Amino acid sequence: MKGKRFILCLLVLLAVTLLVRVSVCRMLTIPHDGEAPTLVRGDRVLVNLWSYGLRRPCSRWGGYRRYATRMPKRGDWMVFNSPAIEGGALPDTSSLCIGCILACPGDTIWMGPRGHISATRHYGLGCIWPIVVPARGTRVHITPWNRPLYALTASRFVAQDALPAFEQLGEEEIFRSDRDYFWLISGNEANLNDSRSLGLVPMEHVVGKAVSIVYSFDPSRPWWKAWRRARTFRPVGSTR
Repeated sequence: MKGKRFILCLLVLLAVTLLVRVSVCRMLTIPHDGEAPTLVRGDRVLVNLWSYGLRRPCSRWGGYRRYATRMPKRGDWMVFNSPAIEGGALPDTSSLCIGCILACPGDTIWMGPRGHISATRHYGLGCIWPIVVPARGTRVHITPWNRPLYALTASRFVAQDALPAFEQLGEEEIFRSDRDYFWLISGNEANLNDSRSLGLVPMEHVVGKAVSIVYSFDPSRPWWKAWRRARTFRPVGSTR
């Protein structure tokens, strides 16, 4: 009898843990120092799955849907599924990534030499070109400098059986967006001159918001010295 009770309690605990993981919050381990100094390798980050609305799990069976949707903001640290390799791939079938939101749907960012990115027009590195972050239902004029970006975006996120992302209006070519996108960067805005940019991510791939570093261990040190006490229960910073 005690053995059955133990197994039952264990099953209940596992069920509750799984329910929390898919519908409330989850943990994410930072595997490298690409987001330093805000996030460093060994940080265990708490991700709030309701910050932007809960995305329905297992989209392969029920399709994409989000409950109580809220729009992310510039400066948020967003957790998302990495961009799909094939167009139309399900948004929750790839590995998790994290980045800071530099621009929201409808914003304009500026791209300079060697792929440098700026959120403002003041760049100081010679020629710069505006890039519009697509918003749902909008049309963006195609130019020589933005066509490769939008072509890559369409190949990653637009299903093969969907309406074409590019259309011709007279002599102008247009990119037609059927979803909201965000421009994410890896690291703080002060480090943009090293081109650590993640680029466009659609709302469908958004998992949640990184809200707190629960604890952190330095993997380069022995286990008894690895705990970073100063980073325990530390809110995830903002670039703004």
